[in-house]
Amino acid sequence: MTDACTTRSAPGKTIEDVRMQKPLVSIVVPGFNDAAILTRNLQRICEYMQSLEDRCRWELLFVNDGSTDSTGALAEAFAETRQNVFVLHHITNFRLGQALRFAFNNCRGDYIITLDVDLSYAPEHIGMLLENIRETRAKIVIASPYMEGGKISNVPWMRKTLSRWANRYLSFTAPGDISTLTGMVRAYDARFVKSLDLKAMETEINEEIIFKAQMLGA
Repeated sequence: MTDACTTRSAPGKTIEDVRMQKPLVSIVVPGFNDAAILTRNLQRICEYMQSLEDRCRWELLFVNDGSTDSTGALAEAFAETRQNVFVLHHITNFRLGQALRFAFNNCRGDYIITLDVDLSYAPEHIGMLLENIRETRAKIVIASPYMEGGKISNVPWMRKTLSRWANRYLSFTAPGDISTLTGMVRAYDARFVKSLDLKAMETEINEEIIFKAQMLGA
């Protein structure tokens, strides 16, 4: 069974021209009470994305998840002079699941890349994720420190230990060879992830996405 679709283009533009158009990438960054690092880290992301403009178009969506400090105001000030930076606000802290679903519903991109505001994964991961998802045509690409060649640095011992054991445990319940189910730093085929009817309110949204994708044979 194949999907039927039609492509409309401007006069003189071929289907190949449409296919070669730079994809639009939506960078999603949720945050809560991150005033101390927000402006600096959003600037780092934007500077890195500017270095990719020969490969893609981009937009940045920051979700202010009910912050009680100046995070919201700082985000608005940052976005004010940038046409492709947008701020979404929750009036209360709804947690990660709701923040991601809110952002996904407002993304315009062909691909969505989710990133932690503390940049525990450096912005350079965006380029690697984007290259991988385009080359493989996968629905989801996951950044994992637990795969061969991966490493963890500048992470407190307790957080690192809990993360490692949580992912080992969850991997036993998931089919396939997935080393990280809880990590948020990922690239998604936008149309696919928006189709999943996600329900989770908190961090378990990351596992929900993987399990639903596997059920669909993605």
